[in-house]
Amino acid sequence: MCVPIPHTAHEIEADLLRRIGAGEFPRGQRLPTYDALADEYGSARRTVARAVEGLKARGIVVGVRGSGVYVAET
Repeated sequence: MCVPIPHTAHEIEADLLRRIGAGEFPRGQRLPTYDALADEYGSARRTVARAVEGLKARGIVVGVRGSGVYVAET
């Protein structure tokens, strides 16, 4: 069975939220880079950035300047 890969920022945001909830990315863990996620999702880096910005706005992940994006501890 072929599972469709999400391509829009909204779909990527929802999938990352699902993966965080499933424990694939536990609290405090760094997410893959935008480039790595763009490759994984077959989307543009900017699309991934919009998805991650949505997660940041909801307090799900936090950006650490010069280090990356991490799953929020709380």
